[in-house]
Amino acid sequence: MTDETEMSVAVPLDEDGFLRRECPTCEREFKWLPTESDEGARPPSAGYYCPYCAVQSQPDAWLTNAQVELVHNKLMREVVGPAMQDFGKSLRRIGQRSGGLIRAELKGPDILPEADPLTEQNDMRQVDFSCHPDEPLKVLDTWSGPVYCLICGMAAE
Repeated sequence: MTDETEMSVAVPLDEDGFLRRECPTCEREFKWLPTESDEGARPPSAGYYCPYCAVQSQPDAWLTNAQVELVHNKLMREVVGPAMQDFGKSLRRIGQRSGGLIRAELKGPDILPEADPLTEQNDMRQVDFSCHPDEPLKVLDTWSGPVYCLICGMAAE
């Protein structure tokens, strides 16, 4: 038996509609442009390419540290915390039913305060690709190296 929980986390876009991401290899941040047509679209079979180091990684590997912390906070507040509270109540009921023969208590951390929502700056410069014109990126303003296409890994012209 598997219990599944579904939750959503709001991640802001910049003024141009770009979403901040971080390469799991070089750990540099960039932004890609999500579109409605992306929903249900299949990413490249081996994943996306980093625009800086051109290393390919799976689609679920591109969260920034701030995005991971926000997801972790929400998971702890909405799933783990309530489950631990329910477990603690169950332990107390067992102790009450045993007439005091069994005593169990669960002590855990208090429920985390809700994390502040993420905000998004309008930073970075846009790079367009002739190979995939519908997949522009934004890279760090200070980046002077080649910029690689998210989809095919080819350097921008």
